[in-house]
Amino acid sequence: MPAHLFAYQLAHGVIDRTGWTAADDSVVCHTCDFHGCTNPAHLRLGTAAENRVEWSLRRGNPRSPLADTRGAAGRTRAIAEAIRAGLCAGELAEQIEHRIQAAEEAGHPLTLW
Repeated sequence: MPAHLFAYQLAHGVIDRTGWTAADDSVVCHTCDFHGCTNPAHLRLGTAAENRVEWSLRRGNPRSPLADTRGAAGRTRAIAEAIRAGLCAGELAEQIEHRIQAAEEAGHPLTLW
């Protein structure tokens, strides 16, 4: 079971699929576009079609996590490495947050705006 599905069900209860048909295409949708996010507040039930439309609308935003040049998994790995490096260096939360921001910025595509 994917981590985001587990987190959603842990917070909101098990999704009952009893009696569902092929037409029932409900999925757990991310609202923050961060591949590694398992925050239940960032997850909601929706249809696969809704999820695709929302994704395509946000994909065009050059500041969106979806635009990261490293891809979703590469972005997650870079942020995790930034956190590990800060913890190994004994840094405070504020310093680690700066590392995370730098890791996020590193994957933004070059734009003119």
